[in-house]
Amino acid sequence: MQDVVIVDEITKIYAKKSRTSKNGARQHILSRYNNLLSKKQIVSKETIVALDHLSFRLQNGDVLGIIGRNGAGKSTLLKIIAGIVKPTSGSISYKGTMTSILDFGTGFHPDLTGRENIFFSGSLLGMTRPELLEKFKSIVEFSEIEEFLDLPVKHYSSGMYLRLAFSVFTHLQSDILLLDEMIAVGDFPFRQKCYNQITRLARSGTTVIIVSHNPEQIHDLCNKCLWIENGASEAFGDSSTVMDKYLEKYLVGNPVSDGSSGQIKNYYVNWPNGLCIKNEVSLISLGVKANKRSKEEPISMTDEIAIEIEFEKLRDEYPIEITISIRSLYEAWAIVDSYSLHERFEHPVKKKARYICTCVIPAGVINYGIYQLGCLVSMREELIYQDPYLLHFKLDFTERKGIRNHIAKETKSIIQPMGTWEVRQI
Repeated sequence: MQDVVIVDEITKIYAKKSRTSKNGARQHILSRYNNLLSKKQIVSKETIVALDHLSFRLQNGDVLGIIGRNGAGKSTLLKIIAGIVKPTSGSISYKGTMTSILDFGTGFHPDLTGRENIFFSGSLLGMTRPELLEKFKSIVEFSEIEEFLDLPVKHYSSGMYLRLAFSVFTHLQSDILLLDEMIAVGDFPFRQKCYNQITRLARSGTTVIIVSHNPEQIHDLCNKCLWIENGASEAFGDSSTVMDKYLEKYLVGNPVSDGSSGQIKNYYVNWPNGLCIKNEVSLISLGVKANKRSKEEPISMTDEIAIEIEFEKLRDEYPIEITISIRSLYEAWAIVDSYSLHERFEHPVKKKARYICTCVIPAGVINYGIYQLGCLVSMREELIYQDPYLLHFKLDFTERKGIRNHIAKETKSIIQPMGTWEVRQI
């Protein structure tokens, strides 16, 4: 397949200070002249390197997710690809037509109706009136706001505005589409509809580039991923592989939420002074490790997983129940379990004392990947504390005999493949 987008050694350098004085203007001209002579941008303390010799290539139907922390250079790169910003050095080349929507609603006028804005915005985005007339019904049906079509868009909710704008955008006939963090909003059914539309466009050969902070979005939509770190390419390739590296660097071993004020070490969160809950319970520590092994050792998908909770019961009056939760990075619940689910543990924690409870999850249940560990505390079956985001932990992939491990490693389900198969000729 031919490359349709080629980003070659793109560098973008901004000046920190504006040059409004005569000396500043003179210095700026000399600097530009010297750069032309040397064909190399001089980096100094007065400049910011937004992008640093960044390169990648895309083919027809690729959906690229661009990830990185705030200020990494993601939006700058998208603007350079769109032709809005010129690079300091390097080049961008592409084949076909390109449409960039870096802000949904581009071309929408608040005093025009939804109907009028379809034609107004669509024409600004490059569609002819015959094309808009042909696609008008499909645009309206996709947006699901037909009953509000003759209402000025200034009276639309943000969700309605988004629906109409995205619908116009995805009905463009373009070979390359650029999106900047635009489909992370809206209700869940509409987001899924947007995802399906982007997937359909990619299957028809459209190349899509998306800047996003949402790992679920990258996971669901993109076959390729570019991780930008301080303006440079940290990793580029298969979206699952790149995203896993990115999330592992910034999440594993770190607290998910800051409300707990606990200290994280070796997949354990510790509260030195206790985390007091309703004057009933004080959490001391909670963590996960490979069963019957030390906390310092890595955890494999073939290990039994031991989750330990140490706590102190502060009063004798009522029994309390401890529940643990494991969720995927993409918010899917993997396991919710509690000793209170089992009849033999009825009212085991009532007396004022210090306790430790352990939940052991059998080996081979949860697939490899990065997960979130949380905790819930109940009193007389009423919830008094919940934090599903206490810490991240990682289960390493392990090769197994009798398994095509190169295929199994691409299986991203939460539960490991564990069905018993039989194939017979009939």
